[in-house]
Amino acid sequence: MDTMEGDVAHFPAKDRNTKKVRFKDKGGDGESDSDMVVDRVPPVSASWRDKILGKGSVDWEKESDLVVLEENEDLEFLEGDVLKSTIDGISSINFSDCIQQILVKDMELTVVVKLLGWNIGYAALYNQVSSLWKSCRPFRLMDIENGYFLVKFQCVEDFDKVLSQGPWIVYGQYLTLQP
Repeated sequence: MDTMEGDVAHFPAKDRNTKKVRFKDKGGDGESDSDMVVDRVPPVSASWRDKILGKGSVDWEKESDLVVLEENEDLEFLEGDVLKSTIDGISSINFSDCIQQILVKDMELTVVVKLLGWNIGYAALYNQVSSLWKSCRPFRLMDIENGYFLVKFQCVEDFDKVLSQGPWIVYGQYLTLQP
């Protein structure tokens, strides 16, 4: 049985995702298979694929160790990039460092939000926080059940402003934020 480095859990080969990832060389002709590379200019309206791959309104020039893909390149997984297992009836999915970096990068400007003591609807919360925060760029609000929401910002300034200012009060109740 194979194991992940530094992990005690065993992952049978049948639980592995066997898709392949093609890597491009950062320098030269781009034909060698060693690294993933992408445009550092984010599109104005990013697709879901672009968001997963880390393209957005973040200042890419400040990111030195960012792993991203070329515009026309598909995201494919190598054997061992995604390891699935079940331990004591609980499913577990482990990702390689490269895949983990892509997934974490997408959540960089996301905040978990809950209105304490009150269940609030999507539209009401969106209208209230839009008028409170007055963000310079539009944000996405996602309902994730049990009164919790995800707010995904397009720029670091809005993200920092919302986390550093406050407390935020909606309908007389505190709005809790967790990055």
